Amino acid sequence: MAKVQRTPPKTSTVSLTHTQTQSEPDINSAVSNSGFVNTSRYKRKANSPHGGPSYHTHEQDPSISELLAEQTASMAKLMSDVAEIKSQNLAIQKSNEEIIQSMSFLSLQFEDMKKEIEDLKRVRDAQQRHIDHLERKIIDQQVKSRISGVEIRNVSKGNAETVSSLSKTVIKICETLGTPINDSNIRDVYRLPGKSSNINSPRPIIAEFATVITKQNVVSAVRSFNQGRSKDQKLNTSHVGIPGKPQPIYIAEQLPLSARKLYHQTTLTSKHYFASKHSYKYCWVSNGNIFLRKQEGDKHILITSEQSFRELECK
Repeated sequence: MAKVQRTPPKTSTVSLTHTQTQSEPDINSAVSNSGFVNTSRYKRKANSPHGGPSYHTHEQDPSISELLAEQTASMAKLMSDVAEIKSQNLAIQKSNEEIIQSMSFLSLQFEDMKKEIEDLKRVRDAQQRHIDHLERKIIDQQVKSRISGVEIRNVSKGNAETVSSLSKTVIKICETLGTPINDSNIRDVYRLPGKSSNINSPRPIIAEFATVITKQNVVSAVRSFNQGRSKDQKLNTSHVGIPGKPQPIYIAEQLPLSARKLYHQTTLTSKHYFASKHSYKYCWVSNGNIFLRKQEGDKHILITSEQSFRELECK
């Protein structure tokens, strides 16, 4: 086979288009000779609209300085106020500690005083019980000394009253009651001393009999005589021959002054007295003792002092 020899291509110069670039080995020389490259240096201003860091440090905006000054002043004032508040808090804390110490001291003193008062109250109560006991013993002695005596009230005083005339009046009263006695049955008779505040209320007559039995017979005879009689027919001054308008005569056991006051506080004659105020129907004296009873058949209650009233009110 014959050899075929290719014809070599023609040499041609290829033109550069806009999509091809020519590489230059010496870039610096190319840049210097090029008219399209600007080699001058450009510095962006601080107020460039494009932003970015500012390299201008010699001047600042006045508004920023004023703001910094205001913030510095505000911080200084705030620090001063905080320091003052801390100082005030320390003072308040110290004052509170002093108040707490004072309150603790006063609390201890109060507890001590409370204890002393309680001790004094216990001593007072013990003394009061002892006093009541002594008073009761004195009253018992007084009652025993008067155990055979009676008190005759509402008998007017004569012009020349003597022990003999009083004795005759007592004997006449006993005869009227159906319990005759004589002078030997009367140990003593007298009218209580003092000035009567009312002419229609003469001072009582005290008749002490020789025996307790005689006294009890006379007191029982008075109850029996007045029982079932009208007010005008009950024992009065006309029964014993005393002239003038008839006046009722009251006879009761002789009581010492303290017991007599207690009886008047207990008696039924006033709504302000205990028996009437608390609806007690019966009140009487027996052998110097004061008794109360609400209803027929109820247990009798012994009244020894005003404490008895308080105890009954608490029930």
